[in-house]
Amino acid sequence: MRVARTRSTQDVVLQAARDGADEGFCCLAAEQTSGRGRQGREWVAPPGTALLASVLLRRSASVAPGIPFAAGLALVDVLGAACGVTAGLKWPNDVLVDRRKLAGILCEVAPGRPSVEELALVLGLGVNLRVDRFPEGLNAVSLHTLVEQPPAVEDLLLRWSDALADRIATLERGGIAAILGDWRRSAVGLGEAVTVVGPAGLTEGLAVDVGEDGSLLVVASGQTHRFLAGDVHLMTRAG
Repeated sequence: MRVARTRSTQDVVLQAARDGADEGFCCLAAEQTSGRGRQGREWVAPPGTALLASVLLRRSASVAPGIPFAAGLALVDVLGAACGVTAGLKWPNDVLVDRRKLAGILCEVAPGRPSVEELALVLGLGVNLRVDRFPEGLNAVSLHTLVEQPPAVEDLLLRWSDALADRIATLERGGIAAILGDWRRSAVGLGEAVTVVGPAGLTEGLAVDVGEDGSLLVVASGQTHRFLAGDVHLMTRAG
């Protein structure tokens, strides 16, 4: 479904999941007034400035941990193929260009169908397409400053959906290990000093790798800390 304005595409699709919608149900909005980013942040976009969409997946619980990684990689694939833009991924799935945020992906779990062993996963995608100004302190970038003509929102969404299907097929064949190699090659921040705000508070250390379960591994004070959830801040590079 396509709407001119909504509070949150995530909320629309989460409700559709609760109502029993099939996989592939999607909400695409021209304007979002109270969208959610990761860690409860607000994602607000004026009309026509961004790709704002959420899509419903119904997949097994064993595949679910890899879905956010597949979604990020799918967008990196599309940006390279369709726009000639080389993008990277900050754990778990912020899409960066030159260390500036171009897009964000949010994965939330909704109740699944009681009779089937599956999870209903709602993937929210926000891509800055024609944003002229960002809030102060936000290190972000808009696609229209990187390419002469950004793709239409429908075209970009369809290309991402196709790339996502390919990445999920790989995930289902080989598990999360089958896509983590590509994710590591696109990673921004691995091998660097980072600050992670996690459930237990703030940790400063060296991001050394991503585990086979998708967790971020950070060495701090001689110990390896494993994060399944958290907000990663990259240290500013000199020069």
